[in-house]
Amino acid sequence: HLARPHRYLATYTNKTGSLTNLRIYSHGLELLDLQSYDGDAQGKEEINSLLNKGEERMKELSQDSTWWMRRLPPIVPGGTIDRYWPTADGLLVEYNVDEVVYDEDSPYQNIKILHSKQFGNILILSGNVNLAESDLTYTWAIMGSDGGILCETVELKLKMVTMIEIDEHDASSFALFA
Repeated sequence: HLARPHRYLATYTNKTGSLTNLRIYSHGLELLDLQSYDGDAQGKEEINSLLNKGEERMKELSQDSTWWMRRLPPIVPGGTIDRYWPTADGLLVEYNVDEVVYDEDSPYQNIKILHSKQFGNILILSGNVNLAESDLTYTWAIMGSDGGILCETVELKLKMVTMIEIDEHDASSFALFA
């Protein structure tokens, strides 16, 4: 017996430790989740074959003529470099990180610079992705000039704006709002 909202739940395992969950919800959503620990080429072909067969079977079993499916890319856990970073609005973003350029703790925060083939160097402060080299044109357009963001902030008529230097060797600044 399954508690709502499930209508059907099945779990399958094999000798290699692979795991498949099939969930069919009462409102019609059907999920097939295949977890495998085998990363070689033959294992990937077997996974694709199983997914294709599963999709075909789910389509046959579906009574709904509006049935559609979407295959999501695999999430690859582990590895020496973390490739998944949450955004401020709760999304999970995968970066094709190939190198840790810098990883140190300052007196104020942890500073990481990761290199990505797609985005260039990515600045991560205390676990939050801040910007990448590919963002620089956008950042300069927003700033307009040195202190451009501070000027825009002052127009919000806040009680106080404090401008501080993040690095005494750099002319860049950061505005805190109170």
